Amino acid sequence: MKSKLAKSTALGLILSFASVAIQLAVAAPLSHAAQDALVHDAVRVAKTMLTSSDVYDRILAAGALAETGDVEALDVLKRYLANTDLVLKRSAIDTLMSSSHPSEVDLLYRTASADPEILGLMVESLAATPRPDMQDLLGDALQLDSLYVQKNALQAIARCKVGDFNAILNKMIGDPAVTATIKAYAYHALAQNGESVAVGNRLMAIAESGNVEEREVAAIALGVLEGEASKAVLGKLIKEDDDQRVILAALASHAGLGDDESIGRLIHGIAYGKAMESTILAGSLKRIPAVRAAQITEVLLSCCNLNTDAATRLLESWGSISSNPDKLYAWGLAHEDADVRLQTVWLVGQRKDLGALSNISALLKDEVPAIRTMAAWSIIHAAASGYVGGTET
Repeated sequence: MKSKLAKSTALGLILSFASVAIQLAVAAPLSHAAQDALVHDAVRVAKTMLTSSDVYDRILAAGALAETGDVEALDVLKRYLANTDLVLKRSAIDTLMSSSHPSEVDLLYRTASADPEILGLMVESLAATPRPDMQDLLGDALQLDSLYVQKNALQAIARCKVGDFNAILNKMIGDPAVTATIKAYAYHALAQNGESVAVGNRLMAIAESGNVEEREVAAIALGVLEGEASKAVLGKLIKEDDDQRVILAALASHAGLGDDESIGRLIHGIAYGKAMESTILAGSLKRIPAVRAAQITEVLLSCCNLNTDAATRLLESWGSISSNPDKLYAWGLAHEDADVRLQTVWLVGQRKDLGALSNISALLKDEVPAIRTMAAWSIIHAAASGYVGGTET
């Protein structure tokens, strides 16, 4: 049961929606000449960081340089793809997956076709940050005899919201050899691609499953199904389920559908909850309607001192929230925690926000090497499409 303090705090946070106004000094957009000069500065920094003593800075710098067509940098990433250290291999894959350069994308496809482990890691990355242009890869992943890979592929399909997979999804659902858990993920993907009565009814039935994972998937999927029936099921999960992850999934979905009490509880959970609660709920903002996610974020920035994990997960969520992030940039770039500043710099690059490049240009000289490297990556990732190499000194 929530304390009176928690209830009053949640109510106050909801009521503050209309009054929150965080001031932001908006930087003027860079001219084309200034933007080109900044990209060249970023390339110089990335080339320096390619010899860093920190392996993750080297991988990120290589990813930035490879976006400009740097063959040497691409070779560096190839070596990490072949590394026996799974963490380093995963870092190289995540870096490559963020790229739009044809050479990097081609490298991933060729490597995945020869190495099922690489394919699995790519699909895991896509589940976190989907790319609609990699639908063929997801189709291949669904054919692998790996429940883990199939789950991640289905999550990526759900987040991409693409309809090309509906026939495959329905075939999986009708296959008696497919597990009930995988079918739950398939229903989730179908729900994201357009509600149908049959899908909604099936998800509401799955919400009563004796399997925790299936109930959690249903709780997430019901967040896109408008209507009193889905809200009632979510409300029941919040009040009666005995698993914390299911409760949190249902709470975020209920908040996304506009329930005021759940919005208040979600804000309170991000701001004051225990580590798992605050982190999961901050990550759930990416599946809440953009306008509502922006309102919740404004409240959080104005009222609360978020822990580092919650703050970085909030920033990560904004990589795919289609609202104006300027207030979040101002908050994150001024934050005392280097990890939060680092994630904010990443966000500028992830969103390819040309208007925010002047806000991070000075960070190419930051005293923290990881922030210098991330600033170089963000600038190159956002603005290197017209880059012509060979002019750095």
